[in-house]
Amino acid sequence: MLPRKAGAAVLMLCLAAPAALLSASWPLSLRDGIPKSLPGWDPAPRDPLPDTDENEMGTYTEVSRFFQKIEPSAARQFRIVVQDYGKGADLEAAIRKAMAEAGKTAGVETAETKVGGFSAYAITDHSQGQPTTLVTVVVSPGRLVLGQGANVEQPDALKLLARVDFAKVAAAQ
Repeated sequence: MLPRKAGAAVLMLCLAAPAALLSASWPLSLRDGIPKSLPGWDPAPRDPLPDTDENEMGTYTEVSRFFQKIEPSAARQFRIVVQDYGKGADLEAAIRKAMAEAGKTAGVETAETKVGGFSAYAITDHSQGQPTTLVTVVVSPGRLVLGQGANVEQPDALKLLARVDFAKVAAAQ
């Protein structure tokens, strides 16, 4: 049997544990700004684990959430991703360059806009019949929010991304 003080300490630890589980730590805290649901869309049963990868812009840590909408005439998929390239990264020039290259391709529509007050770059490819859209929102020089849509038009992707809490994404540590 535990001494009374030890038992009280264990009880306090058990009571405090649920509160600790509610506040995510890095890199899961990047997901705090991604909505858990989107009106009219079904979320995936669980979120993928954080991942670290590398592309031409550098090494990044990524979290995401996936949604789909099944309609009689079409299936639509939309993934919201937060990518963090770390302090010191400055990604906007590389994104602008990619936009310029994509704009040279037949059937590809590009646009610069704002989402949540942040610069956003949208590319929609209509060359395969059904639209494929990628929207990149620059939350900070080294942190991006991406909206990746299969069979999703650009205006719809922008509306879905507007539901992201960009302040939480920017503040995640």
